[in-house]
Parts: sequence; C-alpha cells; structure tokens
Amino acid sequence: METGNDLAFESVSPEGERLQNVCDNQKVINDILRLSIDPHLAGGQLEHILDYLFTIPRLHLLPMAGIFLVDQQSRKLVLTTHRGFSGRQKKKCGEVPFGICHCGEAARLGKASFSGCDSASSGINCGQAGKHGHLCLPIIRDSLLIGVVCFYVSGGQRCYAEEELLGSICHIMGGILEAEVMDSQLINLVNDLNVTIVNLRDERKFSESIIQGLSHGLLVVDQQGNIQKSNSVAGSILRPFALTLEGENLFDILGHEAAGQMMQERGSLDLQGERENELSLTTMSGEKRVVGSTTIARNDAKGRRIGLIISLTDISEIKYVRREMEKMNRLATVAEIAAAVAHEVRNPLAGIKIMAQSIEEQSVTMEEQRECAGRIVRQVDRLNELLTEFFSYARPATPKTRPVSIIDILSETRHLIGNKLSNKNIIVTDDHQENLPRVVVDPHQLQQVLLNLFLNAIDAVQRGGIIAVSTMQLSALDLDPYKRKYPGLLSGSHYVRLCFSDNGAGMSPETVEKAFEPFYTTKTVGAGLGLSIVYRTLKENDAAIIIDSTEGRGATFTIFFRISA
Repeated sequence: METGNDLAFESVSPEGERLQNVCDNQKVINDILRLSIDPHLAGGQLEHILDYLFTIPRLHLLPMAGIFLVDQQSRKLVLTTHRGFSGRQKKKCGEVPFGICHCGEAARLGKASFSGCDSASSGINCGQAGKHGHLCLPIIRDSLLIGVVCFYVSGGQRCYAEEELLGSICHIMGGILEAEVMDSQLINLVNDLNVTIVNLRDERKFSESIIQGLSHGLLVVDQQGNIQKSNSVAGSILRPFALTLEGENLFDILGHEAAGQMMQERGSLDLQGERENELSLTTMSGEKRVVGSTTIARNDAKGRRIGLIISLTDISEIKYVRREMEKMNRLATVAEIAAAVAHEVRNPLAGIKIMAQSIEEQSVTMEEQRECAGRIVRQVDRLNELLTEFFSYARPATPKTRPVSIIDILSETRHLIGNKLSNKNIIVTDDHQENLPRVVVDPHQLQQVLLNLFLNAIDAVQRGGIIAVSTMQLSALDLDPYKRKYPGLLSGSHYVRLCFSDNGAGMSPETVEKAFEPFYTTKTVGAGLGLSIVYRTLKENDAAIIIDSTEGRGATFTIFFRISA
C-alpha cells in the first residue's frame, strides 16, 4: 500500500503537472490554429474559437465573450463578434470609448485587465449572475492595438497561467482579424480594379466612337512617325497612298518631305499652340490632292513628348471652289471697277467734248476759247487724279519697310494739314505712351495713310471739332478683345495701337461695313478710293485697321502695327 501511495504521489509531482499543462496548452494552441486555417469556417473562425474555448474546463470560462475592434478615428471599441450577449448587452456594448468599462481600460492601457464581479452588480451591469470575473485581453499586432477580447471567468479569481494561454490565443485571433482585413482590402481592391477596368473599357469605346465620328481624319503617331491610331476618315483621305494605316510609318506612306512637314510641325502657330499645314500630294495615279493638317504634340503624364496628334482634312475641292470663287470675285471686281471708272470718266469727258465743240464751231470769242481750254485742262487734271488714285489702289508700290517712329511721322503729317486745321478751327489732341517702340513700315506710305485719315476726319467734323490721336503698346493679352470682335485681325505677340477719333456725325452700320470697299463714298465729290487705298496700303505693310462708329457720336479708326524686333 505504501509503495502504491508512493507511486501515486510521484505521478502528480509538480514537474509532471507542469509538463502536462504545457502539453495541454500546446494541444489547445494546435486546435486553435487548425480552426483558424479551416477553409470551411471562412469568416466564422472567431466564433468557433470562442465555442471551443468554452469547452475547456480548466479555463473556467463562462459561455459568454465579446471581441471588439478598434476604430482608429473615433478611438472607440466596436463589438464585432460575441457569444452569449443579450440584446440589451449588445446595444450597451456596441461602442465602448477608451478608458470606459473593463474593455475600454484594457484598450487605454494596452495590457490585460481583470476585474471581479459579484452576482448583485453583475446582474445589473453585465447580465451574468453569480460571482465571476471580467478578463479583458488586448489584441496587438506590430505594436498596434487592433482590438480587445473580453472573457467572463467563473469564480471571480484571476489565474495568470490561464491568462497567458488566452493571451497566446488572442494573438492568433489578431492574425485572423488581420487576415480578414487584408482579405477585405484585397476584395475591395479587386472590385475597384474591376470597376476601373469596366470604366476604362467604356471610356475607350466612347473615345473610339468619338474618334470614328469625327468629320476630319485623325492620326496618332510616335516620335518616329509610326501610326499608332487612326480613324476611318484618315483612312479614306490616305487610301490612295496606303491600304492600311495603323502599324505603318508616315514617312513610308507620304514620302519624306510631306511627312516631314507634319512631324516638324511646320506652319503658322495659332493661339492654341497648334500648327496648321497645307500639303500638296500626288497619288500613284498622278491625281493631285491638297490636304490640310493641324499638328499638336502628344505628351505623357510627366509632360514628356511621346508623339504627335495630326488632324487631316481633304481640302482639294474646297481649294478648287475657292479658286473659282476668287476668279469670279476678281471678274466681278473688275466689272465693278470698270463701271465705276467709266462713270467717273464720263462726266469729265462730256465736259471736254462740249468745250471742244465750242472751240470747233468758232462761235466764241478768244476769251471764251481760253476759258474753254482752261476747263478742258481742269477736266484732264481731274481724270489724271482719278487714274492716279485708281492705280494706287490697283497696283500699290512695294513697301520699303524699316523701323520708324510713329510719333515722328505724325508730327510731319500735322505740318502738312496745319492750314486746314486752322481754317476750320479744329483742335487735335495727343495722348502718346512714353518710350513707344518703333514699328516696321514704309515711312512714305505710312505718311500717306495718316494724311488720308487726317483729311477724312477734317471732312467729318464741324468747325471747332476735335480730332483725338493716341498711341500705346499692346501685349497679346490686350489684343484678345479685338481679336474676339474681329477674328481676322493679325495674330502675334506685341503691337502698337494708333487711334484716330473724331466727334463728327459718325457712320451707320452699313457705311462702316462698306467703308473700305473701292468706289464707295458718301461724299458728293471724290472717287471713293481713299479708305480703300488706306486699307490696301496697311495690309501691304503687315498692319491692320478697324472702324468703330455710331451715328451722331463720331468715328474711331484703330490701326495695329507690328513692333520692330
């Protein structure tokens, strides 16, 4: 009996008990790990782990537990998984601020918290009768608190050995929670990618439909001229040169010269930074084609140039129609000018004929003959003046441009009309910007233009009227309002603006519209070529002129000169 007692005592020695606890703990850990990776329990591992822990007697756990996750923004614990909680308790413990209750205190301290609870208080606060304890263990991953697990322990006594095992299990729970978060993020990422792919696919279809629906051809080429994208209109324009476009090289299709014009962005630069070209192409069959192209740079997200976007338009028919219209306009203009010249010449010729007949009849005195001869000379002078004006308009002299000062030429012109201004008591006011840059024009032709505008203003104002002359330098930004109102105005960077304003009777909109047309005049005398010559001369000198006028409020002639480089 003693030997048996001795053997029984040895079987429950402290060392043996410790080893048995280690084995039992390892078995629990292994079972928890199997539950955590069981694919059949996906999304419910935590509940099954809690149910499994309730079946281990030595842990002394009551069938009641809650798992809370941390809301990092609000610094609150949010109940996500539970066992044995009543509806009232779930509502009460749905969100727990840090530092409040047992769970909040464990979250605030970042370490385990244990608190005993008797039946009286627990029946009110936690819904668990009898003496028990609240063991709250933090879930920490990579030094970051991600949640808290609250266990209900029977007896109300703290056992550190059990607490250590439950802490290891909480670490495994943390891994599960982290994996769930990563899975959720991965699912969200996959969903976002699917949405992005669908949107990109729809955007691509939409863009392709727009490209194919354009009324002009479109080519997308890389730096070497390889065609990466094209639409059907571009294919129809370039079909005489290539059956297919995409994958082909622009230089092989059009030749080095024509393709080089597109690739080098030759042409006039417009306000949007685009280049406009007009190419004359010859097909293999010898057919002539005129193609207009607009080329802009294509850049990547970092602003690096990776190619070009070329817009094509077959303007062969437009060019033909335009040439025919220009031919018809020239013929119509010639007919109009011929009629106007014939009208203007007829009156002097009629007077000359009458005077000549009087002399021929010899029925007049010598003094009357001299009077007739003088009238003939005056009519011939009138014809000569008319023809001089006509040839000035029809065949303007080639301008000899050079940098000149507008102020100097204005001053010289003022001397030529000083007597006319004095006789009509007309006041001329000046408002000139200081350090005005020089402009590039023919000084003699500019003086003729200014003289014509001065005389026109003198005729428009009454005695004692006012003519205001002003100059200033304009930047491209200052020119924009004028270009919006007058789209045909010269484009460029910097100009000098010269304004002639008078307080005369002004002009009607119809008169303003026709003011620069040849042989149009509202005066009783003159051939109506003055403003036409002004317009033509300024155009030859690379300048532009516009009129602003309202009947009864005078008129303003504004001229734009390019600044000398």
